[in-house]
Amino acid sequence: MEIKEKIIGVIGGMGPEATLDLFYKIIKNTKANKDQEHIHLIIDNYPQIPDRTAYLLGKGENPLPYILKSAKNLENLGVSAICMPCNTAHYFLDEIRKNLSVPFISIVESVIEEIKENYKEIKNVGLVATKGTIIGKVYENPLKEEGYKVIIRDDLLDDVMNIIYSIKGGKIKENKDSFMKIVEEYIKSGSEIIIAGCTEIPLLLQFINTKIPIIDSTLCLAMKVIKFAKGN
Repeated sequence: MEIKEKIIGVIGGMGPEATLDLFYKIIKNTKANKDQEHIHLIIDNYPQIPDRTAYLLGKGENPLPYILKSAKNLENLGVSAICMPCNTAHYFLDEIRKNLSVPFISIVESVIEEIKENYKEIKNVGLVATKGTIIGKVYENPLKEEGYKVIIRDDLLDDVMNIIYSIKGGKIKENKDSFMKIVEEYIKSGSEIIIAGCTEIPLLLQFINTKIPIIDSTLCLAMKVIKFAKGN
């Protein structure tokens, strides 16, 4: 009997380089000896989706209709599941799932599963993310439901946002020192682990050495996508 190939749809463009990072991490972590053993991906790189944080701050257009348009386009192309390499956009997770007939693989759920499975002794979780992700409690609510203490440094949010938008503008390595200062402040605040809760931040991690683990949200999503696509 023929087994139907699983096709993964990606709502991309938030931002484009973060989307590329997900694609790269899926490729690098897929066990494949030839082209045909890699995962069939359809990426809708749609950078015109309005800024998620701006909307959640009451300063911009609602991105949800654009996200749903992308999701429906992917669904119409026959994907088996959909994912989205943007943490802030997961504020709309419930609405997205209500409007889909295929599974939606959540980056937030992927991160929390990673912490539960591989960092069992951890209780104090630092969250470095956009203002939108913080305001929308995208990570805070599900982490607290799992019994974690969530550490958020509101006094550093402007600095985090500056780094994120600088990375979106193509400056990655240039933000290494600024990000390290933020990490050090989170450690001082009692963080045992830090979630890189914006998909721009993992682009920096190759330049960073820290005393505590930093969870790469993009990598967590990539591994969950591979697991789904390979049927594990």
